[in-house]
Amino acid sequence: MTILAFGAVVFVLPQIFPLGIARDYPNHLARVFIQYRLGSDAFLTGNYALEWRLIPDLAMDLFAAPFMDWLSPYAVGGLFNGLTLALLFFATVALHLRRAGSVSLWTLLPLALLFNEALRWGFMNFLFGVGLALWAVYFWLATEAWPWHRRLLVFAAAQTVLFFAHLLGFLLCGYLVLCFELLRVWRDSNSGLLVRLQVFTRHMMQFALPLALFAYVLFGQDGVGDSRTFYGAFSTKALAFLSPTSALVAPAGPLVLLAILVLIYGLLRRGEAKLDGDLKPLLWAMAALVIAMPNMVLGIWGLDFRFPFIGLLLLVAAIRPAASVMASRLVQGLVLAMVGASLLAGGLQMARNDEVQQEIRQALRMTEAGGALLVAGDYDPNCRGCFPAWIDFMHSGSLAAIERGMFVPLLFTATSLVEAAPGRAELDVPHGWPVPRQALEKGRERALEQPVRRHDPAHAYWNDWPRNFDYLLWMRSGRGSLDGLGGLERLAEGEVFVLYRVIAPAAMGGAR
Repeated sequence: MTILAFGAVVFVLPQIFPLGIARDYPNHLARVFIQYRLGSDAFLTGNYALEWRLIPDLAMDLFAAPFMDWLSPYAVGGLFNGLTLALLFFATVALHLRRAGSVSLWTLLPLALLFNEALRWGFMNFLFGVGLALWAVYFWLATEAWPWHRRLLVFAAAQTVLFFAHLLGFLLCGYLVLCFELLRVWRDSNSGLLVRLQVFTRHMMQFALPLALFAYVLFGQDGVGDSRTFYGAFSTKALAFLSPTSALVAPAGPLVLLAILVLIYGLLRRGEAKLDGDLKPLLWAMAALVIAMPNMVLGIWGLDFRFPFIGLLLLVAAIRPAASVMASRLVQGLVLAMVGASLLAGGLQMARNDEVQQEIRQALRMTEAGGALLVAGDYDPNCRGCFPAWIDFMHSGSLAAIERGMFVPLLFTATSLVEAAPGRAELDVPHGWPVPRQALEKGRERALEQPVRRHDPAHAYWNDWPRNFDYLLWMRSGRGSLDGLGGLERLAEGEVFVLYRVIAPAAMGGAR
């Protein structure tokens, strides 16, 4: 009952704070809303179109299908986010309980790792895919006694679903199963090499269809992003090791992470806990993956900080503390303190995100429907790692698509079914940051470059913005504004933003 109660808490948090997850999340929510309302909303139809193609990033899209007609998009998103957190938690609990023998407070410890950097960036489809992947690994281990043909059919279907939920979730599951089965081939001394390879090949056939689909995505259409791949700086890799708890409000994140690592080290060092033999090779596999993972591959960014929390979840699942240890009030107190601190700090961060994004949402309601919104921000684009105070709300302007059917650039159009309508194509860029002030000032007198290459992340879509955009959302640190820029009428402001109406050049007496 304790496990279910705590699982209910993490499920309910996104219902209480429907916009408590920020950064990329508003983009994904807006994109799903557009897909399901496009045919019935004239403003959306004028700004967006659908392009049917193979997309391995559809977890929220598929989940939303039965709900979008009778729930608000924010409620649907809250349900999806709550289910994602619950999937991750209960999958880790299930892996732990395979051989644990009895339930203890140790099973609550995964809750402290749910508020990670991937959650902070709003990578909800990815997290949902990871939850499914961990469940797939659990059932793979639990169904070893099944007839091989039944097991193959079930897992081939499961892997295909996982592929469409999120590509990285599928690849994670494939990697873990591959490592597990390769080690089994190596260790099995009771069968001949040919027999072992035949069994291994049968096991790997579950990935055949998804891998064929992945090949088509890479070579038969536009790929999974852009073509850039780079490993990243040493400092970025070092910070990635703090990512398992980095979504907690400061200073809870590093303190909770340190406490978890010290507790685990102490138990293993003193021989008061053992590691599950089945999961132990997966821990080494995850350690190698975390160390080797680049920052970006084929345009998929942030890979280095997405996976460390998964390694820790598997470590927590693999540890079997002695019953006497878990009976200790000190250990019980430490586990409850870490879990309680994480839920409190995570809840506070979600409350903060929800408050600011609700404020932005209310301001966007003051605009006229169907226009185009440009998002700009106060930051230095030449300083890598200099994140502005408003970074958590960099894509909150996408809520304009939900509230007023407006066109907003940077909506991840290269990796989704949503495209810009033909009349907006020259303003479409799939991903990026808000426009910095210097570019905004220079771009107001520059014409848009022609022709525009489709899904070009370097396209200066903000050029000639007074003629192409109806509103401008300025993201700010402190009390800065664009009041002195000219051609703008202030509509609303909040802690991290100012919303302006753009006065068209013709209305100012200029030539159009």
